[in-house]
Amino acid sequence: MEIPILKIPFDEADADFICGELRQMLLKGRLAMGEHNLAFEREFAAFCGVPYALGCGNGTAALEMIARVLSLEGASVAVPANTFLATALAPVAAGARIILVDCDEEYFQMCPIDLARKIRADTKAVILTHVGGFISPEWPRIKAIAENNRAVFIEDAAHAHGAEVPEGRAGSLGAAAAFSFYPTKVLTTAEGGMVTTADEELRAAMDAVRQHGHSRPGSNSHQRLGLNFRPSEIHALLGLAMMKKADWILERRRRAAQVYDQLLEGAAVKPVTPWAGHKPAYYKYMALLPEGVARERVKQRLKEEFQISLAGEVYAEAGHWQPIWTNYPQYLAAPVEPLPVTEMVARRQICLPLYPDLTDEAAAYVAEKLLKVVADES
Repeated sequence: MEIPILKIPFDEADADFICGELRQMLLKGRLAMGEHNLAFEREFAAFCGVPYALGCGNGTAALEMIARVLSLEGASVAVPANTFLATALAPVAAGARIILVDCDEEYFQMCPIDLARKIRADTKAVILTHVGGFISPEWPRIKAIAENNRAVFIEDAAHAHGAEVPEGRAGSLGAAAAFSFYPTKVLTTAEGGMVTTADEELRAAMDAVRQHGHSRPGSNSHQRLGLNFRPSEIHALLGLAMMKKADWILERRRRAAQVYDQLLEGAAVKPVTPWAGHKPAYYKYMALLPEGVARERVKQRLKEEFQISLAGEVYAEAGHWQPIWTNYPQYLAAPVEPLPVTEMVARRQICLPLYPDLTDEAAAYVAEKLLKVVADES
């Protein structure tokens, strides 16, 4: 059985819908900021349970739009060290400096204890990444630490389309949230991003920022310092196709994760599992190898002996290890220090294949062969 890293969930019905709408789009000649983008924004806002959503070019642009309207120039921003570096680079592009925070051992997300130790008087934002499509059970505590220190709580929800907690879905928990629609994501538009918010003033400011700071659409009067973060109609069309099947995609991803959960319960490989009341989006199925087992050896054997390709980790290279901080130390608000839990996660984490078309049989095959290889390598 061959198990690829990823299968993107477009089918024949999606292709027929997309091609038909694309033909009409081309004939009308509206390729940016048109009816498809407006429809995608409305549907995604409803999906997240918020009043407003604004499309943009990618997930990094979504984060930078938020950072720019919050006027973070010269301020510090707390971000998790266990995240894709765009979480830090977007506020840096808006003039901020970064505080890197360690993660917890169970969900690999921002540690509230380390955040409380590091947050400063000049910290104006705290960005929580929903790693792997999980929302941390500590998110209310992290939000409270931010707000008690007069910092804005922001969600990096690039992994978390449709992830739910009792209080709502990802995208509705902070002042604003950023989503990515890169091909690997739970919902994809090939390239693209989205900001969600319940704040009308933030929405209006970000709408200006994504269009060169225009004071009103179609105007050449520049009110804010903005750039071109606009989305295209073609990518929005792909987004509308995704929205038609978003609930099915989440259901199938959760089903595959349940199979893994059952087969890995009590095993040497320790999976990340949901806390009570949480429905993850399962961008990744994350687990920890036993200490001392070499991840690259496990991945190599699974590929060569059993045709199983493991997905990329989140993350194998810790954020505080990145050479950018040595090359550009001025972008740090505090010196880099050891972050023991983040370093452990970077060393031991693996991610199993997970996508809507993954059958129960295929998931069982992956779990069986993984445990065999780990037992051999232990």
